[in-house]
Amino acid sequence: MSMSKRSRAKAAAKARKHQAQKQTAEAAEAAAKAAAEATAETAAEAAAKAAAETAAKTAEAAETATAAQTEQWLTTKETLALAQISRTTLHLKTKAGTFPQAIKIGKKCVWIRSEIDRWITRTTYREIIK
Repeated sequence: MSMSKRSRAKAAAKARKHQAQKQTAEAAEAAAKAAAEATAETAAEAAAKAAAETAAKTAEAAETATAAQTEQWLTTKETLALAQISRTTLHLKTKAGTFPQAIKIGKKCVWIRSEIDRWITRTTYREIIK
């Protein structure tokens, strides 16, 4: 059972909003730090530097939002089928930190397909059954 397009769109929008807020806060911190370090620089130079950093962060946020829209999310059943592991192994490996972490959306957990594919290519059969 996969998530509906509306649920995916809402979750993606929520993730983009959170990412943008985080990057805006980081940009504000960087601007404050730059302003504090600008004792030798003029105020105009500090403002230009902060504006350039903010523009770079905004461009990065837009790129991240576009990438988030193209990610495919997998339900637990889809993840188990793709990775060819049992539910117990999934939980044990996630707890041990050897399997990608799930993203909790409401009562459901989803995994990002690219992370699962990366895990599959990096992991040998012997490591899976350990």
